[in-house]
Amino acid sequence: MKIAILICGILVLALLTLLSLSHTPVTSLEVSVTDIDNGVIIQNVGNVACSVFVSSPEGEQRFELAVGKNVTVTDISQPIEVSAVSAD
Repeated sequence: MKIAILICGILVLALLTLLSLSHTPVTSLEVSVTDIDNGVIIQNVGNVACSVFVSSPEGEQRFELAVGKNVTVTDISQPIEVSAVSAD
């Protein structure tokens, strides 16, 4: 009987641990880049705010993008490189 109670207790603890892990939010850093005639449109499609760096022959620019926000960068020429880092 004591062994059965011990096993049930271990199973309950394991179940509670699995449930707590399944509710842990996943952080996603993701940006969408769309080419336009003289630049790019960058949208933060992840779930964390980020800093976006846009490099082109004209130099480097930095933008802070909240979740779901976008920025249009114009009057720059190819090649254009876009990188993002989490603000958290």
